[in-house]
Amino acid sequence: MLRACLLSLALIPAHLGLANLAFADESAPPPPAFVPPPAPGELVDIGGRRLHLDCKGDAAGPVILFEAGLSQYTARSGFAKVQDAIAPFARACTYDRAGLGWSDPVSGVRTQQDMVADLHALIAAKQLRTPLVIVGHSVGGLLARLYAREYPDQVAGLVLVDASPEPYLFTPTAARFRAGLEAEIGAGLKKAQGDGPVVPLPADVEPDIVVAFLPRVLATVKQEYEALDRVPAAMQQARGYGTLGDLPLAVVRRGKTETPPNAEDIQWREWQEGLATLSTRGFVVVAENTGHVIPYENPAVVVDAVRQFLEQTPDPTRKR
Repeated sequence: MLRACLLSLALIPAHLGLANLAFADESAPPPPAFVPPPAPGELVDIGGRRLHLDCKGDAAGPVILFEAGLSQYTARSGFAKVQDAIAPFARACTYDRAGLGWSDPVSGVRTQQDMVADLHALIAAKQLRTPLVIVGHSVGGLLARLYAREYPDQVAGLVLVDASPEPYLFTPTAARFRAGLEAEIGAGLKKAQGDGPVVPLPADVEPDIVVAFLPRVLATVKQEYEALDRVPAAMQQARGYGTLGDLPLAVVRRGKTETPPNAEDIQWREWQEGLATLSTRGFVVVAENTGHVIPYENPAVVVDAVRQFLEQTPDPTRKR
């Protein structure tokens, strides 16, 4: 089964039955040629390759830039509804990391520092206003924090949406789980035929969903898992990605739990509250009755957090 396609499973139509999807049999006839749909935004050259950027709204003030979770991309990102709601009062931009969505892939070894450097090059190439506000969901929260660490003058604040904390991702159990997914993807890619989807899909699947199952995209998902395994040991510790001083910080956490909350629910809440302490200006917002995919399930709470953030930051474009 294709557990590795983690486009936030809520974003993939239920009739696809992800748990029942299997990689194509090598003896099966090659799938028909697939032509990806046009990119929703624009392809920006960052120096010999292109990243896909989609911006909406032209309001003054800081740009709100979304850093998606593992394997998400613009057309099927949980941020689509949030972006549309923010566009009337702020310029809101989503982008695809290298190899995801419509962005050009990169072969070989990749690290999270590479991903952050790509974003820096994209911001420069497109001349987006800085400092900006980065909204990071899930693993995208780590990348948002890393960007703030590497380029502090370009960040006016962070909004972390059920972001993955270091103690969650960097344990022997998590590493073994990633290794299994990496092996699963690798085995599937060896059976891939041509540039079409790696798994058989129903004929009525929308083209922008089919993109998620293309070999180059799944190879990138594997790359991003492997990048987590390459995070330096010092950064794998609690607060290893660093603290944020007085950088404005909003932490939006999921509110849906077991009844009563189990040990995992309590641990996750504590981790999220811990993220808020990374900055002296951090605060927590709870997305009641909402699971991990908050931007998709409850976009209003993310929009409100961004609005609250802007209201509490009188001069968000100040240089830090």
